[in-house]
Amino acid sequence: MKINRHRRLLLAAIPAAILILTGCEPTTGPPPSGSDTSTVVFRDGAEPIPSYLGTRDAIIRDGAYWSMRESNNGTAPVDTFGVVDIGGSLYVRRMLVRFDLTSITDCGIVTSAHLTLHFEPGDTNRTLWLDAWEATVPESFPGSWVEGFLNEGVSWLYVDESVTLWELPGGDYLDLLDSREVRADSAVTFELDAARVEAWIKIPSRNHGVLVRPRAGGQEAFLHMYMRENAAVGLRPELVVRYLKGG
Repeated sequence: MKINRHRRLLLAAIPAAILILTGCEPTTGPPPSGSDTSTVVFRDGAEPIPSYLGTRDAIIRDGAYWSMRESNNGTAPVDTFGVVDIGGSLYVRRMLVRFDLTSITDCGIVTSAHLTLHFEPGDTNRTLWLDAWEATVPESFPGSWVEGFLNEGVSWLYVDESVTLWELPGGDYLDLLDSREVRADSAVTFELDAARVEAWIKIPSRNHGVLVRPRAGGQEAFLHMYMRENAAVGLRPELVVRYLKGG
């Protein structure tokens, strides 16, 4: 569900006092001249350090039955993303992905951020438009969506272990961050809004990651997406953040 305009404005208005509590002054005006630029890559089992395991991802699936829609798929190494035909009806499968960014602690000014997702090579003959949205959760829910384990976690219907419903099925989201067409590709890279990512760093409670949605075209179109649990480390979801070092 796309959250209404009033809530978007509320979330966008970050009180300066909150930034100060994190040890960071509010960012205003151009970055200081001569600032050092740093690039950090986040990918489970590799970067920024081999022990990093801060990615959370899951495919959430619509389906003909309640059991399909509440099924959690947070631990699959490869999962189906897109629009699938089940019994003559089309059902959507979306992706949620989030990275722990708390290792960036020097109050930097984010200048760019890019999210890369990989697909099985056999899917490269398929064309699909993907939209990346800033994910969110219901206002009353503490924390963020739960990746899940042993079928207890985020799903098409629930934010967590079949307790808290999304405001509308299929995941809650705010503004569109980027759109990309996959055509004869084995990867897609989204350009994320730098200010949003900076807010996730400075106020981790705002970090609910990204909801990736396929555009339904009236016919089956899907990809097999590599998830963070995949054995091939280089094919796991990756976020690259470039920023000017702060104080």
